[in-house]
Amino acid sequence: MSKKFKIIRPKPCVVDKDSKKLELQPVGKIVDADNDHMLANMERFVSMGWAMEVKMDSVEETVEVEAEVEIKRARNEKGHLVGDDKSTPDVNEAWEGGEAPAKKKSTKKVTKKKTTKKKS
Repeated sequence: MSKKFKIIRPKPCVVDKDSKKLELQPVGKIVDADNDHMLANMERFVSMGWAMEVKMDSVEETVEVEAEVEIKRARNEKGHLVGDDKSTPDVNEAWEGGEAPAKKKSTKKVTKKKTTKKKS
């Protein structure tokens, strides 16, 4: 069984050991490492942070997962941001999909007040 890898950074790679054909591997491409040479290349790509191993049944699954992760603000026909309609509490019209992203916890820095010495 061959392993599959997803390219994270575009890099050239020798795809055929015999012909030494060099191909640019674009970002997002799913590479099927079906021979030892390509498997060694992809393992090197993973170690350098240029690719990651993907465990899936088909390419369509990754496209669907990536589409779900991306959250965008809703816009009108003119491209202006759309606000939330407060009369519909169960749907947030300001975000595509009707759901706002989870709020991140803010970490506030505590600063010490400077003290001044009194002159005597």
